[in-house]
This record gives sequence, C-alpha cells and structure tokens, in this order.
Amino acid sequence: SGAATEEEMSFEETAKALVSEHLLRYPSRVMDPTDVRTEPEAGVPAPPARFIDTEGFQLSRLICTLLSLALLSGCSDSTGTSTDGPPVAVIQSPAEGTTFRAGDRIHYVGGAADSGGASLLPAQLSWWIDLHHDDHSHPFVSPVAGVDSGAFVIPTRGETDDNIWYRVHLQATDLKGATHTVHRDIYPDKAMLTFRTQPAGLQITLDGSPRTTPFSVLGVVGLERDIGIVSPQSFEDEWYRVESWSQGGAASQTIVTPPTDSTFVATFSVAPTPNQPPSVILTEPAPGATVVVNSSVTLAATASDSDGTVMSVSFFVDGQAIGTDDTSPYSIQWTPLVTGTQTLTARATDNEGAVGSSEGVHVSVVSSGSGDLMPPTVQLTSPADQSEGLSGSLTLRATADDDVGVAGVQFQVDGENVGSEVMTPPYEVVLPATSAYASGVHVIRARARDAAGNLSTWASATVTFGGNQALPAGFGMSRYGDDLPGLATNLAFAPDGRLFVTLKNGSVRVLRDGVLLQQEFARLPVEDSGESGLLGLAFHPDFGTNGWIYFHYITTVGGTPLHARIVRLTASGDRAVGDEEVLVTFPPNRSSFHKGGEIQFGPDGNLYVAIGDDSTDHNAQSLDNTFGKILRFNDDGSIPSDNPFFGSANGLNRSIWALGLRNPFTFAFQAGTGRMFLNDVGGAQWEEINEGIRGANYGWPATEGPTSDTRFTSPLYAYEHSGALVTGGSIVGAAFYQPSTQQYPASYQGHYFFGDYVGNWIHRLDPVNGNAVYRFATVPGRMTGLTVGPDGALYALLSLSFTSGWIQRISYSP
Repeated sequence: SGAATEEEMSFEETAKALVSEHLLRYPSRVMDPTDVRTEPEAGVPAPPARFIDTEGFQLSRLICTLLSLALLSGCSDSTGTSTDGPPVAVIQSPAEGTTFRAGDRIHYVGGAADSGGASLLPAQLSWWIDLHHDDHSHPFVSPVAGVDSGAFVIPTRGETDDNIWYRVHLQATDLKGATHTVHRDIYPDKAMLTFRTQPAGLQITLDGSPRTTPFSVLGVVGLERDIGIVSPQSFEDEWYRVESWSQGGAASQTIVTPPTDSTFVATFSVAPTPNQPPSVILTEPAPGATVVVNSSVTLAATASDSDGTVMSVSFFVDGQAIGTDDTSPYSIQWTPLVTGTQTLTARATDNEGAVGSSEGVHVSVVSSGSGDLMPPTVQLTSPADQSEGLSGSLTLRATADDDVGVAGVQFQVDGENVGSEVMTPPYEVVLPATSAYASGVHVIRARARDAAGNLSTWASATVTFGGNQALPAGFGMSRYGDDLPGLATNLAFAPDGRLFVTLKNGSVRVLRDGVLLQQEFARLPVEDSGESGLLGLAFHPDFGTNGWIYFHYITTVGGTPLHARIVRLTASGDRAVGDEEVLVTFPPNRSSFHKGGEIQFGPDGNLYVAIGDDSTDHNAQSLDNTFGKILRFNDDGSIPSDNPFFGSANGLNRSIWALGLRNPFTFAFQAGTGRMFLNDVGGAQWEEINEGIRGANYGWPATEGPTSDTRFTSPLYAYEHSGALVTGGSIVGAAFYQPSTQQYPASYQGHYFFGDYVGNWIHRLDPVNGNAVYRFATVPGRMTGLTVGPDGALYALLSLSFTSGWIQRISYSP
C-alpha cells in the first residue's frame, strides 16, 4: 500500500538474497512441496552439527525468520523458543587439541544457529585467522565471508620461535545484526635441534644469527631453518675452515625441522691465517684538545698492516668523511665550522680491502677571539642516570668548573630549557611536575657557560617518568574519520590535503576533511596472507599535474607464485582511472613474512623501495637478489645507472641501493637535508633506526643492533626487546616533523617520530642532541603507520583487530 519504506526495501533485498541462496543450494528439496516441513520426519536424521541444511525442512524456518523480520516480532519454533537472542557460532574443525606442523593444510568447518535453533546460512558467517607470536599477533588470513568451510596452509618459513600458535575465528551475524564470535587455537608439534662442532666451541649461524656451539633450540616441526658456518674463524689462537656437515650438503643450507629431536654437527679443520685488517691511531689533535672555529687544524694518523700494505687513511668528523691521504705520513687539514664537542676518527684500508678504524678522539671547538678559550666542565648530579619511575616535583642539580669562572648553568628536559640559566651556585632548578610529560623515557641535561661564551658539553641523564600520562601537557588525541574496513598498512597526504590510506586487503581509501569517502579509490589484486598484502603508496613529485600514485603490494595474480610488484595508477578526482601500470615485477617469494613495504620518492626524484629478507636471512648480504635491501628506481621503473651496484650486479639487482636489512617496514626523508631514516624490525634482540646511506651495509644477519664491526653501518639508534628503559618488539612509523604549518612547540622541529606495534607507543628522536629519544605518546591500539599532516598534527594508523582500524590525530593547543 503506497511506496515502500527504506526499511521495507532493506527487508526485501535481504529476503531475496537469502531465498535465492537457499534455492541454489537445495533446488530439488525446495521445488518439491511435499518436502517442506517444519520438523524432520520420523527416521530422517537431524541436521549435522555443522548446521548445514541437507533435508530442506529448514526452509520453513527461513520463511518464519523473514516474516518475523518484516513484522518486527519474534519467531518461535515448535517449542515456542524466542529468537530474540544472539546467534550461537560453533567451530567443528579444527577440533580442540589439534596440532600442526609447518606445511600442513588446516581445514576449518563450522556454522551457527539463531536462538530459536534455526541454522544460519553461510552468507551470515565470516572467518579469519591470526598468527600469535609471544605477546603479540599478526594477521594471517584476512576475513573470508559467505562460507561455512575453507582451508589454509601453515607456512614453512616465517617466525622461527617455538612460541607461536594460530587462532581460527568464526563470527556469525543474524538477520537483526546480532553477532557471536568464537575461536579455536591450534598449537605446533615441536622438536629439539642440537648443534655441535668438531672441535667444540666454534660458531655456526642459525637463521643468520651467529651462535657458539654447542647449543639447542626448540622448533616447530616442518619449519625450514637456514644454517651456515662462519668460515674461516678463529678459536684459541687457531684459524679453522669448515669441512662438512654431518648430514652432508653445502656449508650454508636449508634444513627442515624433523619430527624427532635431532643433532647436526659441523666438522672443521685448521686453516691458514686470513688477511688481517690494518691498525690505525689518530695522533693529532690530542684527546680533549681545544681548537678554534674557522681555523685550520691538522688531523694526523699512523697506520700499519701486519700482513700487507696500507693503501690509504680516511678521516672522519662525527662520522662524516672529510678527506683521505694515501701517502705516509697520513694527514689532512680540517677547518671546523661550528662550536661544540666533535669526535674525530681515522680509518685505514689495506691492499686486500680490509678496513681498520681508530678510537674516537673528542675535541672542543670554541669561539674565536683573544683571551679565554678553555670551555668549562659540568656534571649532572641529580637525578641519577637510568633512574626509573620519577614523579612529582623534581630538583635538577649540577656542579660546574672553569679555569676563569662559570657564568651560568642551563638545564633542559628533552631539549627544552627548564627555567632560565642559573647564574650562581648551587646550580639547581625545580621541574614543577613530571605529569607535564608523557610517562616513559626522557633525557635531562645541563650545560655550563663561562664569561667568554665558551660552552661545556652537555651532561645528561636518561630516566623514566612514572604515572599514566598518555601525552605531554597541551596535546590531545582524537579519532580522525570513521573506522576503516580492514587493517590499514600505510597512509600519506596528497598535496591537496586529502589523506590516502592503504588496507592490507588491497583497498585504497580516501579521507577528505576528516570524512571517509564511501567509494574506494582503487582495489588492487593482492595476496594478503601473513605480512603480505598492500603495503606502501607514494605520490609522484608532479602529482598535481600527472595524477600518478605508486603502490607496492604482494600478489599471486594470474596464478603466479607469490611476488611483489610496483604499480602506478592515475587519479581522477577521488577514483583511479584506467588500468594499473605494472612498473616492476619482483622474483617469487618463499615466505609470506618479512616483506618490508615502504615506498617513497627521494629528494633526487627517484623512487625508493624497502624490501624484507623474505624470511631467509642470508638474502640480505647477497647482491644476487633484491631481498633485505633498499632499492632505487626511476619513476618509470627503470634503474638509474648511478646506483652503487649498477656495474657489479645483474638485471633487477642493479636497483640495490643499500643492503643488510631484515624487515624494513618504514622509512622517511627529511625535507631540506635529504637525510633518510629507515626502521628495521629486528630478530632476537634489537629494533633499529638506520641512516639511509648510498651503498651502506647494515649488517643483518651477521650483526643486529649497535656494532663496532667496520664492515657495517651501525644504527643511529636501537632499542632492545626487554631489560631497558625503552623496549618494544616491532618498529613502525616514520615521520620527520617539518610541516608547512608549525603546530607543535619549536623544539619539535626536525625531530623524527617512530612507534612500536607491540609496545603501543610513539617516541621522537632528536637529531640535534645526539639522537636522544623521548617518549611522546601512548596510543590505544596496535600502530602500523605515522605521518605528519599539512595542519601540523601527527596522524597514526591504529587497530585492535585485523578486520578494522582507525586513524588517531594528535594535535597541540597550548
């Protein structure tokens, strides 16, 4: 009677969908009117526990349910039971107590019924699977809707720890929108692997990490493990070279964890002494020397090589090369341009390419002029370094000394002055309340000044403030836009202010002025198991004129093996137009983990791509593949001829720009300086922030975290998984604070924001003050991405599950 209401139209569409599905599944039963009945006939088996309708009598319940929805009233079965309650979901398979081995195919089967006992249709079911590892989890299979059964395969490569398990989720939704979610956990079969060497005490590598034998590890049966041998290696004044493994095969090989405890033995023989690196000592200037800014200073070194010839000596100031001399005596001239303490080092290279470095020499660069050139000294006496849980009002204290006289001492917390300079002793100042800072790690400093303007080095203490302050005073956190329909992996602001977000399932969404647009920008053909999926996006530097957006994703499109690709789409308004243009297709992957993901255009106009090691550690040190690397391309996918390994690598491998990385999810470029900071997710102990340097080798898997090995570039900053003031488990997010609109305090300018997926926190790194790190925020979810908006606020991607997420905006209003 009259036009249908919106509610009635919704009911009609639902009814058509459900009845159509029933007709398709059970045509013979439904078309036979004698077979429509409300209860099973005598002798006819009841529906199985899966709630799959095999007898046809369920159609009457379906009709009853549709009528009850239309009439907005309850529907009862023959016993009069109300259907107003939520549905009940049941997982039949995998059964309780099911175990798995790597490579197993796991089948899941289940169903649901409403409160009246009526079976729900498969269209009302949704499944997803998580991989749990220690105290955190990863998405493994994204939600699959509309089925009552399926299967997934346990990967043979990925997490190597034994403390993993899989959680299978089933969610049922009835016609009124009520839901019920259940899960089933399955745990691994395990075996003990023992590794020995002959003679004992030598090293092997397991999954890329050096280990001293003998040792044992518990592992998941069927999982592939990479073993290798450090050869040659020294032990008790002898050098040894590998001869063989007890099971045969090459020195570096992949083994499969057997179903029973097993022992693997590597046999070594005495080997000739290999080339030794040269030694070098910086002789000028002397440690602690004072030099004058803008005046020439001689840097000199002595170098020798016990088994060869020294070819050259290079000199460095604060890690930056300033000159090389290839003739003894080795020296160069240096003109310091800024005052303060600087560190000088020398590095010698021998005739076989081995490198040796000197100890660092610290010098004080002071202002020019006559009279007093000696800077004062200062000691921070309170609080003590590594103090934890400080709270309330704090008194900061220091002592200072100078050959003429101290003019004042300035205190700071996190690079910001606390009060004015203290002119007379006792040198102390009161920090009114630690609650003005986010709870977590902070750095307190003191610096002395003399009457001539000479400054001491900063004395510092790294401490933690207690309490539960999520943000510093003046900052606020709020949701930006609607919830996202999937796990978000990356976000970036277009030059026109729109925010683009990539979802792991391949969807690209757009937010305009804080409103999530209903229509997708694009849907890319991804494979999103494990850490695969849609991972990165980047706007072309000329996006305003050409509309080009670049994406990095993992796929099996066309039935091909799992692999990564870089594609380009053209934007027309809020939609992509035309087909994707595939610019780079990468080789097949062995694993669905360690994919890296970030892509960005650098200041040189080239496209930089982060690729993980594909869960195969030794990939990272090889120029024969692109895994575990930073790659560099032209904007059309071709390879620049000035890449560092263009002449020594082949094919796609000529795109390698830096190597030795494990799983670099994210990186960022600093505007103006062009510096690149890249985050590398660690293995057993460390998470790293590395400076992106052309041709650099960051050491994985030979080293992890800070290193003195001169072959590798040590991190700018690294934090541990436990036992320190800053801890976490998976470094994510990368954003320099340099917005066009400066909203945060001036001291934040140029700082680098990063977060941790496991730790649920955001920190900022201070490049001006020795790369010190300060707690900025505790966030209410797992963080996967960070960016700074054109409004000067920080935007973070968060989630609590792998089926949805949201964006959190952190703003400042003093």
